[in-house]
Amino acid sequence: MLAPPHPHLSYVASNASVPGISLANVSGTAVPSSASANTYGDWVQIHAGLTYYSELVIFRVAGVRNSSNAIAAQTLNGYADIGIGPNSGAVTVIAEKLSCSNSSGMGAVWYLPLRIPPDTPVWARRQCTAASSPGQVFAAFHGGNMNPGTMPTCSRIVALGAGGNTVGTTLTPGASNAEGAWTQIVASTAEDYAGVMLSHLFNVDTTLTADLVGCGDVGVGGSGAENVVGENITYSILANANETRNSFHMPAFVGIPQGSRLCARWSGSLAADGTNSIIVYGLVH
Repeated sequence: MLAPPHPHLSYVASNASVPGISLANVSGTAVPSSASANTYGDWVQIHAGLTYYSELVIFRVAGVRNSSNAIAAQTLNGYADIGIGPNSGAVTVIAEKLSCSNSSGMGAVWYLPLRIPPDTPVWARRQCTAASSPGQVFAAFHGGNMNPGTMPTCSRIVALGAGGNTVGTTLTPGASNAEGAWTQIVASTAEDYAGVMLSHLFNVDTTLTADLVGCGDVGVGGSGAENVVGENITYSILANANETRNSFHMPAFVGIPQGSRLCARWSGSLAADGTNSIIVYGLVH
């Protein structure tokens, strides 16, 4: 007899490699940034194509520390784009400007509800505030859902409030363990969203505090009337003054209509530490 519909995912594949003892050899695919700062490097294939639909992808984006980019109090922000296509000259971006750091540590982990079709190569490219910065992109593709209607997915992910100089929208967190003020990311969304995500890059002013833990909210609504639609959906750990950063990014599946005002706020474990750099991501239907 046929199995009844079920929500679980049956398969998982990844581009993992065996990590070595060097920080320059961690699991995933090497994806260097451009030889020019704040400029995307070439597309690098991170998977040749799946044999099934992927309903959820977990990406880990990390810089690799070396003598040229492990500089305390230097902004080492990075963006990573994820795309699909038959070759490096015909790539369609499905997730743009995923924030990451180019220091040591685990890097940024992203849970993305992207439905990637089978037999489709997956690509990544990176840019960084430091030129020729090495990095890695790890991907775990989860699929085989016999009832796709039970798994929220989106067609692509767009970055809001991201600048070309590899920083997002600046905001100031609140006092120790307190929410900061809402900061507008976009006055009016250009399309409907099935949900939102949030990022956190290094402090724009590079005056960093060691051992800083923080999290952020996304809100919708007019000034003074913001409603939280994603509470603490990003969690960031910063230690050793720009030497180590780990962050986790989760989607909030909340319908947001076109024309909405999106904003964000940030709280940290210590008193406000200068400005922070925030990007809000819209999950497009």
